[in-house]
Amino acid sequence: MQIITELLNVLSGQFSATNLQHFAIIIDSILGISNSVTTLSVARYSSLSYRTVQRFYALKDVNWLLVTLFLFKHFIYQKGKNYLFAADETVKGKAGKQTHGIGRFYSSMAKQVIRSVSFLVISIIDIEKEESYILGCKQLIVNNLENININPEKKTSKKNIKSKTKTKSKGRPRGSKNKVKTESETTSYQVLKTLLDLVQSQLKVFLPELNCFHLVLDGFYGHEDYLLLASKNGLNIISKFKVNAHLILPYQGEQLGIGRPKTLGDKVNLDNLDEKFYVSTIQEKYSDVSTKVYQFEAFTPKMAGLKLNIVVMVHTHIITKKVSRNILFTNDLTLKALKVIKYYSLRFQIEFDFRDAKQFYGLADFKNYKETQVTNAVNIAFVMTVIGKLILEKYKIKLNCTNMGIIDLKTVFRTQKCAEILLNNINSDPDEFLSSPQFLKIARLEAIHI
Repeated sequence: MQIITELLNVLSGQFSATNLQHFAIIIDSILGISNSVTTLSVARYSSLSYRTVQRFYALKDVNWLLVTLFLFKHFIYQKGKNYLFAADETVKGKAGKQTHGIGRFYSSMAKQVIRSVSFLVISIIDIEKEESYILGCKQLIVNNLENININPEKKTSKKNIKSKTKTKSKGRPRGSKNKVKTESETTSYQVLKTLLDLVQSQLKVFLPELNCFHLVLDGFYGHEDYLLLASKNGLNIISKFKVNAHLILPYQGEQLGIGRPKTLGDKVNLDNLDEKFYVSTIQEKYSDVSTKVYQFEAFTPKMAGLKLNIVVMVHTHIITKKVSRNILFTNDLTLKALKVIKYYSLRFQIEFDFRDAKQFYGLADFKNYKETQVTNAVNIAFVMTVIGKLILEKYKIKLNCTNMGIIDLKTVFRTQKCAEILLNNINSDPDEFLSSPQFLKIARLEAIHI
């Protein structure tokens, strides 16, 4: 409990003294819960009443972005180090009818659209430590539940569709004019825009010296709208194209001097890349896959006029000889191929945060359905991913166990709670109890590395 109180001292400006004390007790309770994390289980594992826990989850206007930002600034940030931004969405299935923001979202786990709630999250990644720390999240609101039932018998066949459509004439329609470029109106874009602006504005105030110049996104965000959005915020995007992307090399021939200079050259043949673009071969230890890395600058019709730094990874299985590829891109033309690959691979750290939030901290278990309660429950789960990592580092030193994980940490807190209740050692020194035989006997029932 003392470790938690020391961490939360930096948040004295965000909560009242009473609420800060309650938050510390709730954190201690969440770390000790062995089953699902709900307001009821938090009350059962803590000294707070169920009504007090409900009141905390109903607090209005809590700036959770500043909570995570202050934790990052005081305990994680190191001046002069380089960091990355990463953003992604996480989906959690919900069966209720009244949960705020419930809709139909695509779940990568279920591999289909499901009834669920969805949250877009921005985290900051320590490149050296390869660790992700969530900064902020925002819920996606889509009212699409009324379009669930589709009668498959009324679907028109492809033949009928072809017969109804008129043959399109070649060329541009006469009298047509260029349309003014407008920003995307999709929910994902608008939520990311709002959240990114909010994060950037707070960082300029509290961490103006932060070295963070790249935004890493998965292939879903790999098109022009998100690239321009990142550029407006002073960031370079790193993302992924489809394996059949249409790429065109810059024009290398002589200019005639008449008319507009040519910018587009030959189309890139991804099945037979020119060896002049070859960078290196990656062969990981104990792996049957050899990866050849190519890098070049190219254009794509989906991002007209924007020259991109392209990195193609061609994977060949040594035994089966099967070939596959990944195409990464960035608008940072100075970034080397191996750094592009490393930065994009670090994007997956945010997926570990999603896993921890769902498995250990209540993102998959919350029963709240009102807007304020849902917002607080989700943000508490994400804040716990940061606090959990900070506490875990301290216990690694205390227990001299460098291999400790979240399961071991929760076992430690559960053991201490059992000792308080069953062994009646509330007044004993917590550090002395950690080295006692009783602690080891109880902890080894569930721990992995202790």
